[in-house]
Amino acid sequence: MEKLLIALAVLVAGVSGLYWAFPTLFFVIHHNNIYTTEFRVEDNKLHMSGLINSYTQEQLKDIFGEHPEIDTIVLGQMPGSIDDGANLEGAAWVAARGVNTYLPREGSIASGAPNFFLVGKSRVVEEGAVVSVHSWAEWRGITAQDLPRDDSAHELYIGFYESIGWTRAQAEDFYFFTIEKAPAEYMYVMTPQEMLATGVATKIVPATN
Repeated sequence: MEKLLIALAVLVAGVSGLYWAFPTLFFVIHHNNIYTTEFRVEDNKLHMSGLINSYTQEQLKDIFGEHPEIDTIVLGQMPGSIDDGANLEGAAWVAARGVNTYLPREGSIASGAPNFFLVGKSRVVEEGAVVSVHSWAEWRGITAQDLPRDDSAHELYIGFYESIGWTRAQAEDFYFFTIEKAPAEYMYVMTPQEMLATGVATKIVPATN
């Protein structure tokens, strides 16, 4: 797999683009081949933190197999995902479990991590928690903001939102909200009002401690 990705980098990026393309590519390869997501089970709650990668879904299947009583995922510090495809696939698997999601005051979900939060039937955010969104970017430097609205690349994300029960209009509204609010190199922190309006949160509650 690594050889295939490196060969693809050479073919697509070209000699002039390798200077910046290779460091990004190697970072992704390395962090997609180690465990970067941490879990802790507490009664009926699963606490989740770290980077989401290709191993995350495998970890979740093992944990849910051992703890079928889990009905709520509590997200902590989650800066994003290494592999968007794996992130959405894992999130869809969790959505099928019918769980709720909860973001405490000290929680911070950014980049691809909010997509994991969206799978909850009930999505509760404590005041003070941070939800950050931005445009996605691939290792070649192409970003979602570079593409026209009808480009097929957007469908991976819009289709995911539809698969977890959102209407097409809701899916498109939230997706284009995220990519238009900030370029890939920055983050936009959503207000509580925006979380409710876009459907990210079903309820905003006071912090418990």
